[in-house]
Amino acid sequence: MSFSDYTLEEFVNELGSKSSTPGGGSTAGLGGALASSLALMVIKLTKDSDLDKYTADLNDMKSEALELIDEDSESFDKVMSAFKLPKETEEEKEERSKEIQKALKGASITPLNTMKLGLKVLEIAKEVAKEGNPNAASDVGVAGLMALSTVKGGSYNVLINAQSLKDEKVSKELKDEANDIIAKAEKLANEIEEITASKISG
Repeated sequence: MSFSDYTLEEFVNELGSKSSTPGGGSTAGLGGALASSLALMVIKLTKDSDLDKYTADLNDMKSEALELIDEDSESFDKVMSAFKLPKETEEEKEERSKEIQKALKGASITPLNTMKLGLKVLEIAKEVAKEGNPNAASDVGVAGLMALSTVKGGSYNVLINAQSLKDEKVSKELKDEANDIIAKAEKLANEIEEITASKISG
């Protein structure tokens, strides 16, 4: 059963349980779905604008974000499974190490995709903040905050897994890309916040 099929109460109860999944990475994915949905709402509340051109993309992002909730949990489960592999013989140790590294790389790429999604939402949210219904300015402002949380939340999971990779080149590439996305996301989020503040304060 997909986490997206859970009721809100079921999901938060599972999140607060002793199970390690869903965790922060899945929560970052959920943030992306919420941010996309809020931006969609503001577009639908805005008349006489060309913001409708973003509707299809935001719907796609919402669906992708819901998928990333599950993908993040699945990638973490693969890391845990790899650590549980037998390590009695040298051959088993070598195979276990190989599988751990493979799983860690996957557990880095999934949240990186979450970060990329959050950045795309921020790019659209900025346009919605500028052109959207001023009466819904606070909603797109929240969308910007949620999308930034998606980016930064995803980054924690990229970095914690990437630092355990033995392939230093791959590790550096993942970290560099994550940091680049964060810088772009923070700039956009600040711009959205400024636009939102100017509209809600008059």
